[in-house]
Amino acid sequence: MTLQRVAITILILAVVLGHIAMWTSDMPRELALKLTLINALGWAVVILPAYGVAKWAALKRRD
Repeated sequence: MTLQRVAITILILAVVLGHIAMWTSDMPRELALKLTLINALGWAVVILPAYGVAKWAALKRRD
């Protein structure tokens, strides 16, 4: 496994564990849901375009 895959795996694991900790805490469920949705939207805005550009660049390199 490359260093990049290890780093991404650790990042995903940290985010998931953070959400698990938030949902099992005494935080109100409404607030936990709002924070989870904001976090998911934020990650989608950051990760999806980067993933798309990486795939596009890989296709361009093949040509």
